[in-house]
Amino acid sequence: MSLDALINELNPQQKHAATTAAQHSLVLAGAGCGKTKTIVARAAYLIEQGVPASQIQILTFTRRAASEIVARVELALGDAAKGLRASTFHTFCMYLLRRVPQAFGLESFTIIDRDDQLMMFRLIRGKDDKKNPNALPAPKDLCDVYSLTRNTQQKLSHTLQLHMPEFELYHGQIAEIMQEYEKRKRERNFLDYDDILAIVAAALAQSEGLVDYVAGLCQHMLVDEMQDTNPLQWALLEPLKDRISLFCVGDDAQSIYGFRGADFENIHHFKERVPNAHIYKLEQNYRSTQEILDLSNWLLERSPIDYDKRLEAYRGLGLKPKLHIFPNEFDEAKWIAIDIKERHFLNNAPWRDHMVLVRSSFAARAIEAACIAANVPYRFIGGMKLLETAHVKDLISLLRAVANPMDDIAWMRFLTLWPGVGDVGASRLAQKLLQASNMDEVFSALEDFGKVPLQAILIMKQMQAIRHEVQHCVTLGVQALEQQLSDNYKKDWHKRQGDFELVKQLANKHTQLSEFLEEYVLDPVSISEIERQSDTDVVTLITIHSAKGTEQKVCYVANVSAGQYPHARAQGDFDQIEEERRVLYVALTRAQNELILTKQNLSHWAVTKVDEQGRKLESYFFNELSHLLCDMQTHARPRQQSVKSALIERQSINLDFGINLD
Repeated sequence: MSLDALINELNPQQKHAATTAAQHSLVLAGAGCGKTKTIVARAAYLIEQGVPASQIQILTFTRRAASEIVARVELALGDAAKGLRASTFHTFCMYLLRRVPQAFGLESFTIIDRDDQLMMFRLIRGKDDKKNPNALPAPKDLCDVYSLTRNTQQKLSHTLQLHMPEFELYHGQIAEIMQEYEKRKRERNFLDYDDILAIVAAALAQSEGLVDYVAGLCQHMLVDEMQDTNPLQWALLEPLKDRISLFCVGDDAQSIYGFRGADFENIHHFKERVPNAHIYKLEQNYRSTQEILDLSNWLLERSPIDYDKRLEAYRGLGLKPKLHIFPNEFDEAKWIAIDIKERHFLNNAPWRDHMVLVRSSFAARAIEAACIAANVPYRFIGGMKLLETAHVKDLISLLRAVANPMDDIAWMRFLTLWPGVGDVGASRLAQKLLQASNMDEVFSALEDFGKVPLQAILIMKQMQAIRHEVQHCVTLGVQALEQQLSDNYKKDWHKRQGDFELVKQLANKHTQLSEFLEEYVLDPVSISEIERQSDTDVVTLITIHSAKGTEQKVCYVANVSAGQYPHARAQGDFDQIEEERRVLYVALTRAQNELILTKQNLSHWAVTKVDEQGRKLESYFFNELSHLLCDMQTHARPRQQSVKSALIERQSINLDFGINLD
């Protein structure tokens, strides 16, 4: 494919955006409107216009999206695209930290992940547990508050007030814990996820020389999923905007990660922040039929926020969405499973043509149970990443200790795997290992400790010697831990075992153990991403927050009941209610041919209110849903069946419930 062929595939809106001469651009791309195609075309167009490929930096939110964009540009341009860079924000910042560490006052450092943070907060907070365990947030909550405070660039008091008002009285103690956490990081040369961005953002804000350096590396930055950026990520771009060209693509109606600190305003107020930017809209949808888009458009049009876009279906008309109402979640789940099964066997529809969208992994349980009962094959995608699963984290702790013997957090996790080793004993030995002057002393101390099997220590010695053979290191690591992990996870070990083969596949791409660990700690890869489960003929059960970028011929959006959209916890908060609207919008716009909504016939009052600023606070988005937009059907359990099942239940009750008099 040539550039001409690539450009000719674009519609007028896409072409106008991809070939703009403006220094800064914001492309508001509606769901299914070809934003990735537009980014690919933009990169290819710039290269054809004479911009060296190495002077273009594409920023995305996943490694997979980055590699896909580069591959498509290379397919169009061949060798001319060599040198094109695409990466996540974190990986781009790591590139700068590794390339010019002196610009950030760094020499050597180790990246720590969330589990490591939790361990540190647990150890720091531990001394207060016995005095009053309820006086302070749990380590997980401390970690969340710390990260949210940094990513939103707010004061700790503001984050507590918004997200944990019950702990506002303990602001001083919480601040002390976080100060101690930062002190320990500095002492150990640890950087957490947020440090990676914050250090680079702070240096860019303070150093004209560093801005010049980065501007010399890339004339153009193409930013994907702009609606998901947080204030800290904007702080990375802001100092560069006078020196480089920004081409940002996103959809304000798909901003659904506020709980992670994503800032809706980064895209909604882009024109105010970059006054000379040109705004382009992509409104022709290639995914869905018009009836599906009519319902999605209606949902946005009812919002007090002006999204200022209306999607039009390239494919034209199709089937009207349907809403099915059930007495309870079990009947709802059973109907979904049976409906999919009938479509498969009666209409010869592949299982993979069906996707069921839910709010959370907890909300998926009834549907999973119904699929199992009905023999409907499925896979669940709900956010758990391969390198975030406990057994793989255990393996990673060993690999990290081998790669960096000064990593005391890795030693803590590795040592506590073995019987008879608690936090106190592991902490003492970890401090001793950190004081060792060479690896022989490390291994000698492990042997003297007497809790780690000699066989495991011998394997670690082998791993230390071949750190450049990453896949072999992983294989040896599995050998060292396999017996103990099978005991630790005996309930479902057979399920967990296969994950180690996936880790080996990832390791095969790397030549340094530290490089492998760093890449996948920064951007944990999902299990399904490696297994390519899309090649398997199964139904996809997926959380909405995992579903962005996905699509399917038939989509079921489960439990669109009052109290769920918006969720009860969002009631009364304008920003949260509007994010809930966008969550539902993302779910509706996944469907290609058929959109099927299900809800439970619960007696919830849903009264729309107005806040202090006069903005409408909807308490249920489907309060005024019209039959013109959606066909509705109520499923009542047949009376005869209900009586029969009640009799069966009555007969099965053991009436002998008195005490035993013998």
